[in-house]
Amino acid sequence: MGLSNLQGRSATIVLGIVGATAFALQGYDQSVMNGLLTLNDWVEIFPQIDTINTTGAQEAHNSTIQGTVVALYDVGCAIGALSCMVLGDLLGRRRTVFFSGIISLIGIVLQASAFSLGQLIVGRIVTGLGVGGFTATVPMWVSECVKADFRGRLVLLQGSFAIGGIVIAAWLEFGMFYVKNNSANWRFPVAFQSTFAIIVISFVLFLPESPRWLVKKDRLEEARGVLAQLDGLPLDSELVSIDLAAIRASLVDDHIGTSSSPFSLTKNRHLHRTILAVYANFVSQMTGVNIVTFYSTTILQTELHYSATVARIISGCLQIWQFVAATSAIFIIDRFGRRKLLIWAAIGMGISQTCLAGLSSDLTDKSAADAALFFYFTALFSVPVGLFLVPYMYAAEITPLRVRTKVTAMSAATNWLFNFLVAEVTPIGFATISWRYYIIYAAISAFSAVVFILFFPETKGRTLEEIDEIFLQSHSIFDPVKVEKNLPRQAVITTDTLKHAVEEKAMEERVEQ
Repeated sequence: MGLSNLQGRSATIVLGIVGATAFALQGYDQSVMNGLLTLNDWVEIFPQIDTINTTGAQEAHNSTIQGTVVALYDVGCAIGALSCMVLGDLLGRRRTVFFSGIISLIGIVLQASAFSLGQLIVGRIVTGLGVGGFTATVPMWVSECVKADFRGRLVLLQGSFAIGGIVIAAWLEFGMFYVKNNSANWRFPVAFQSTFAIIVISFVLFLPESPRWLVKKDRLEEARGVLAQLDGLPLDSELVSIDLAAIRASLVDDHIGTSSSPFSLTKNRHLHRTILAVYANFVSQMTGVNIVTFYSTTILQTELHYSATVARIISGCLQIWQFVAATSAIFIIDRFGRRKLLIWAAIGMGISQTCLAGLSSDLTDKSAADAALFFYFTALFSVPVGLFLVPYMYAAEITPLRVRTKVTAMSAATNWLFNFLVAEVTPIGFATISWRYYIIYAAISAFSAVVFILFFPETKGRTLEEIDEIFLQSHSIFDPVKVEKNLPRQAVITTDTLKHAVEEKAMEERVEQ
């Protein structure tokens, strides 16, 4: 049986795995530079970003260039994500993912074959364009195809795969570290990520398109076919008709108000919901976790004074721990909910960054340096659980269909732009204010925990229609949290409630017979 013939839960799971593979590429490429920056064969080809064999003003100059080269990938990602504001609804979810994979593959080839800093930079940007398209589209595509009771787990599978990509990058680079005097020790790790892009490109067009996008484009028969496939039901099933009717009704509800702008003050609170989606993705980066993800090997060698081998082993262990945390999130997201994970992740990052600041203030004390490692591990537990994929998913869940593509694109772009900011200023931050650099992120994390408590309603187990109702009943920015707590489950007539009613009626008829 081919992929296009898969039915029911099998089709949903395969869709989730292919989407997660796209995020494996995102994680791998975001981390791959970490272990390359200190390789002798790397700095021989790119001496402009050598911070290991330089000192003083030259080191500061090279640190600035290094930060820019690493971070320009994020600029490409932001541009790729923003392009989905237009292309996402024009091409549909599957084709957007397909072309994003093609663009990523071109960028990977440019990076792996680079003999100049200019070519490396172009390759980083081009790869970023494709990965940005992935991050703006895949969580939305999966969310639109998966039922409420399975949505959280399948979207967070993408986070597990993304961290898995980081782990693969860390340990592959560790193995290639022992290949001396050969540029293969960095070219092969860079080229390896093409595996993920090829998998996505090969399979994505055989998977179901988003039924909500098809309804939005008035392609109702195709939408019916996709719904039947995802539910494992015949085309003429009454349940498929209920699905289709509910999606069409939600699209009508999306047109409450007079504007399709995500910034408009409509009755269903476009601007309010846009700000929540964008802020969640802002916090995802501005807790400062990518200090560890991007620069852990460099920091362990230059700041904490571990040997090159030990630094790489510790870095690899950090990524394995992060993978364990991201995988555990799959099993707790639908138990504890999005809101609680966001709050506790922000608190965890605030504590971690505060302790790292204190312990890093006197690195002449070897025990303080060793203790600082503990809080690297707490940071890399907090973010994968609550601030890595949850903001992407939350953005897709709380926005109405009419503006969902635009808002998820802006949210992903925000994530990448602040990712760029962290990557750009981190080398300079450590070079100029040293341990005080951690305090910035500790303050942002603490403030964000309060924001999540006051303004972010829970979406766990809620259908998209119920989430719309939460905001329709809200009259101020403080209302959604209270409304959500008071709104009964299945208070809105949706696909799930109608299905439940039909199933109960059928059961009663069987009993009577």
